[in-house]
Amino acid sequence: MNKTTMLGLTEPVLQAVINQYDLKPYYYPTLFPLKETQTLTWKTLEMMSGLKVAADLVARGARLDAKTREALSVISGEIPKIAIKRTMDENALNDYDIMIAMSSGNPSVAQLVNAWKNDTDYCWQGVAARLEWMALQTISQGETILTNANNNSVITNLNLSFPVPTSQKTGIITGSAGWAANPTTAKPISKDFRGVQDLAIAAGKKVKFAFMNMKTFADFAQTDEVIKMCQPYTATAIGVSFIPDILTVNTVLAKRSELYGLQIIVIDQEVTIEAGDGTRTTANPFANNVVMYSDRQVLGTTHWKTPADMKLQASAAIKVMNMHTCIKKYSTEEPIEEITMGIANAVCSWDNYSSCYLQDVKNSTWQKGA
Repeated sequence: MNKTTMLGLTEPVLQAVINQYDLKPYYYPTLFPLKETQTLTWKTLEMMSGLKVAADLVARGARLDAKTREALSVISGEIPKIAIKRTMDENALNDYDIMIAMSSGNPSVAQLVNAWKNDTDYCWQGVAARLEWMALQTISQGETILTNANNNSVITNLNLSFPVPTSQKTGIITGSAGWAANPTTAKPISKDFRGVQDLAIAAGKKVKFAFMNMKTFADFAQTDEVIKMCQPYTATAIGVSFIPDILTVNTVLAKRSELYGLQIIVIDQEVTIEAGDGTRTTANPFANNVVMYSDRQVLGTTHWKTPADMKLQASAAIKVMNMHTCIKKYSTEEPIEEITMGIANAVCSWDNYSSCYLQDVKNSTWQKGA
């Protein structure tokens, strides 16, 4: 490992660039706020709560029986290492040298930064995209399973599972139909939303948010029931109704007393996964045909720990941190390469999984979407 070959690149310069990066394009920092930990393990403790158990009427002097204490659920595991690498090979470095020579050996600061900034951007986004993928896979399917097809790395098998109770996984409610295949007979509001809310209330809970991806929302909004219920808000002066948008739908839902103010949150995101054979697949990590119902909008925590790379004082590499991600730059002689890496020890923990509901709106029973 050698020092970076990029002219004028120092740790303060790299830090200044990395500090400009943020996580605004991603959902996971809002759904799972970042929390630094000192160990490479994480643990979520959740007590089944929200039940308003009434006190008993007892005779004075009589013995009082204790109520049942709610079960304490513990899910834990190791924080995985997330890493991505991008290289400038000998040809790219020759082009870099030509750029320096064409500027008479005195290029502008902007030219120097642009020569390597694409690689730091790429690595920063790569770490964030993997955390986004894991978070949205988990909350739409109850688990994240890494395989050779979706994780091109040495460690290819990891099952991060949050056991949403079987009683809280359902399919289409009787009286409704698949949203995409049967838009005229599907009843997403009066049957499916209402059915899940009734299940929650019967268990002493109440769901407030319905998460779904953009495709599933499009299927929802094109059902006859939704169009008809939103008609007073979408009809034109000549009486023509249009497919409602999310704002209109949530306005209508807020007025449905039987749904207790349930609101839809649409996940509009795409992440590209590169498999071991180099093929790339771009898709929304939140599964199609799934609605995840929650009693809150913040679902858990992103646990993270500073990578060990930041502690190697004798290293020739330049290393900086922004939030949970370390950006590292160095070069090698055999082969001749300029290397940029993004590294994070991080995982999203779904803390309120046991109070959430998963619904497959394509099938009559829970099939994890499609």
